[in-house]
Amino acid sequence: MIRYVVMLAKIFGLILLITLLSACTSQRDASDGKAPGGTWSGDYDPGTGRRESISVDLRWENESLQGVVHAGARSLSLSKASFNQDTGAITMEFDAEGNGGRTVHYNVDGKVSGNTMAGTWVHDDQRGDFRVTKR
Repeated sequence: MIRYVVMLAKIFGLILLITLLSACTSQRDASDGKAPGGTWSGDYDPGTGRRESISVDLRWENESLQGVVHAGARSLSLSKASFNQDTGAITMEFDAEGNGGRTVHYNVDGKVSGNTMAGTWVHDDQRGDFRVTKR
């Protein structure tokens, strides 16, 4: 009888351990394993010919890619974003305040390859490029 209880306790302990490990793995995958979530930093060409620092914080909320672009003192929330896991293509859109308080709409197209994201941005008749690396 004691042998039977000990065997059941070992089996129960093994099942509990497997369940806990599965839960930890699922939690990690959901929070940081899904590309391109995370913090990216690097630079962009603001149209002046010199490079400026930029960072992008991306996160998944269910199946929706959300984020914020940090350029200088400005933090600009993404109004739209998409990512194609098969091709690595990423698109982002956001608005910024331009001269005279006018709203400037940015369209960003890029490609994620490993821990690097690079591409182009455009608004009105201005365009430039960017390159960021995942921290």
